Amino acid sequence: MSGSALFVHHDELFNYCFHNNHPFHPIRLQSTLDLLKEIHALSPEHMLQSRPAVIGELEWVHQPAYVEAVQQLSKNPPDPLWMERAEQYGLMDEDTPFFSGMHDAATYVVGGSITAVEAVLSGQTTHALHLGGGLHHALSGKAAGFCVYNDAAVAIEYARRQYGARVLYIDTDVHHGDGVQWSFYSEPEVCTYSIHETW
Repeated sequence: MSGSALFVHHDELFNYCFHNNHPFHPIRLQSTLDLLKEIHALSPEHMLQSRPAVIGELEWVHQPAYVEAVQQLSKNPPDPLWMERAEQYGLMDEDTPFFSGMHDAATYVVGGSITAVEAVLSGQTTHALHLGGGLHHALSGKAAGFCVYNDAAVAIEYARRQYGARVLYIDTDVHHGDGVQWSFYSEPEVCTYSIHETW
């Protein structure tokens, strides 16, 4: 990468893995990172290590009961009582099954997007890329579509709270970013737009 741009990453992102046969496997991120380094498109001075999000940041977007469910279902093994509740939180289906260490790994996904926003809005860099993020389907109280916590929505809320920013969120995924839309549906300072809707 050249110019004023940073690549946000933390190796903890590789632990965001539902199981070895899941289509959203961290090997995709590892392979991309390896390729960028191999072709000399990413040098150490352009990498920025991210931090995990804290509970208070997660709860800007997610219900406390949901965050607790994610934490409890991350234990190895989880309490049978919480396993019975997994389905109500969207953590029992094929797309987003709970896994050991899920909460910690997911906090690094969210923290990476916060780190990218902070780097740009603080003036540290002009552009920041966090390839481990983009989990735009997670709702306030439910996981969905490979997404445990909604890093995009939390990062938007970080920009609003820390910098008073008005935000235009443009989603280029082929799937609609419904979790982000619902997080800010009645908020006039945040406009969400999905590119795929115009295809």
